[in-house]
Amino acid sequence: MKSPVLIASAATVLLLLLLQQPNGVDSAKILCLFPTGSKSHVLGTQALLKNLAQRGHEVTMVSAFPLSKPVKNYRDVYVPMEDAFGPIMAGFMKGGSRNLFKMMPLVVKASLDNSNLTINSPQFQQLVQEEKFDLAIVGFFMNDFIVGVRSWLNCPTIMYCSAGFTSMTNVVGNPLEISAVPHILLGNKNPMGFVDRVKNTIIYTVDFLMGKILAHYTQPYYESNFPAEKGYPSFEQAKLDISLVMLNSYFTQTVPRPYLPNMVEVGGLQIKPKPDPLPEDIQAWLDGAKDGAIFLSFGSNLKSSNLRQDKFDAIVGSISKLKQRIIWKWDTDQMPGKPANVMIGKWLPQDDILAHKNLKLFVTHGGLGSITESMYHGVPIVGIPMFGDQDTNVAQVVKEGWGASVSFDDLTEEKLMAAIKEVLGTPKYAQQIESMAERYKDRPQSSMDLATFWVEYVIRHKGAPHLHYQGADLNVLQRNLVDVFAFLGAVVYVTVKLVCFVLCRVKRMLCGSKKTTKKQKKQ
Repeated sequence: MKSPVLIASAATVLLLLLLQQPNGVDSAKILCLFPTGSKSHVLGTQALLKNLAQRGHEVTMVSAFPLSKPVKNYRDVYVPMEDAFGPIMAGFMKGGSRNLFKMMPLVVKASLDNSNLTINSPQFQQLVQEEKFDLAIVGFFMNDFIVGVRSWLNCPTIMYCSAGFTSMTNVVGNPLEISAVPHILLGNKNPMGFVDRVKNTIIYTVDFLMGKILAHYTQPYYESNFPAEKGYPSFEQAKLDISLVMLNSYFTQTVPRPYLPNMVEVGGLQIKPKPDPLPEDIQAWLDGAKDGAIFLSFGSNLKSSNLRQDKFDAIVGSISKLKQRIIWKWDTDQMPGKPANVMIGKWLPQDDILAHKNLKLFVTHGGLGSITESMYHGVPIVGIPMFGDQDTNVAQVVKEGWGASVSFDDLTEEKLMAAIKEVLGTPKYAQQIESMAERYKDRPQSSMDLATFWVEYVIRHKGAPHLHYQGADLNVLQRNLVDVFAFLGAVVYVTVKLVCFVLCRVKRMLCGSKKTTKKQKKQ
């Protein structure tokens, strides 16, 4: 008879093995394709893939940003693209035009060209030709033609968007609800008044037209790689074949809006519930900040060394007079005239730094990832927005009351110093961000658990075609019932005309019979 101890041990081992298995899913081969020149864009998917690898899946990441440390079951396939937006970003820091409409064509072309090079690279083509995957995750940034790789890989595909909801990522036909949900360019106005709804309608209309123009420029990239004559689906159909869209957002950062089951908010994937240990020099620098510390970063695309001299002097002049210690993301080994209270680093663990107890303020360009991490860790900001959605992001922070804004064009030492002192010296900012952080963290499950569930759900259900929304197959006229109202209007019009015709005929008959009777009486 077997010993009870041996039986208990065997049961424990079996239980541990079961717990290590993915939730109802055998170990799957997952490919993530994320051709972007922005390192911050891939952080969320990298975190998700590492979690999937820990759960026993075999993951492959195709990007320009390999992990600094190898992870079991995680394979990096490096395809250079990290300098895709370099010249554009350098122009911003030198004071060049940051007009959205002037900038967008340049960013779109850079993204399309480099994404095209990535999917046609020998590294990626080797994966396509030699391996079979159970799921693909494609990272979107102005390059939705890459959804066509689903046909090459012959597996279900998920789209990950490093921003929130936009018309460009709405490939599943999610209702826009223009009357109630403000466009990102309008800001988080809730509720909207009549004038706001007029503005919102105009913005959505322009956005729709811009989307059509972008699709026109994107179409050749799709058709050159996935030609119809070789049996590939149309560009529109390829987008409709996406199983799921994951958005890097959460409703407490924006306004509530309706979502289809195959469009999921997973904002904050890159944020670790428990921060990693900081490098020794950074840990010592922050631990020794008896008056607190300030983190200064312009993100992964904008290089501080490219700052125009007067703007650099304004920043250095203001922070050198502070009693707080500064840690500045600086992209070269040396900073000219570096103040004694400043520490620099080329790539700093932003999430872990913001989690440090002595961090009192974040001076940031206002990228979505930076805003999210700052909110999560309860650190107020001073925003210096540069381009894209950053103006809207920082404006929302100011509206919510947990930060201040300084225009880059008007940036001076006096204005930056005033904003920093205002946020650091007024308790309401710290109190408000504590409330915002609590609201952001209060979820039924973490963003990582939610994203992991849906990835494995799509694998379990072979692409989950039952999630497909029938409204996505309708054109814009059908979706807005224009054809139905036109038909009903025509029916009403014909009915009214017919009734009027019948009444006229009856009237004429009655009037005719009366005239005949009168004539007969006269005779």
